[in-house]
Amino acid sequence: MFAAPASAGSLYWKNGTNVSKSTVWSGATASNIQCYSPSGYNATMCIRFDRRAIYVRNNKANGYFKLGQWTGGGNTYICQNNRTKSTGDNSWVACQWNWPKKNCYTMRTGYGQHEWYVISGPSGIKCY
Repeated sequence: MFAAPASAGSLYWKNGTNVSKSTVWSGATASNIQCYSPSGYNATMCIRFDRRAIYVRNNKANGYFKLGQWTGGGNTYICQNNRTKSTGDNSWVACQWNWPKKNCYTMRTGYGQHEWYVISGPSGIKCY
């Protein structure tokens, strides 16, 4: 399935900045972090609500960038992990936005190359 914006909202896409695993999980609680890692996409994404940040882990160094997508309030936010080679295996990146503090959303992960990407089905709808 090829991805396209599904609504009249805005699409926000960033290349993530490298962070450590400890940065992602520091201070994490059941109420301030949510992760999603559907099989077959070799990516894990986590949302930190307290930081308004998306974290994306490259679960397998297979030559593709990985991405995490958060869709809520009519807008879509995508964070891309470009660490595609062996050094990208299990690397984390972070992207931050000033999205609404309270919202309902779905999450997706995906992978691709510079001219294409594929994206997973959505997580269940969650509200915070």
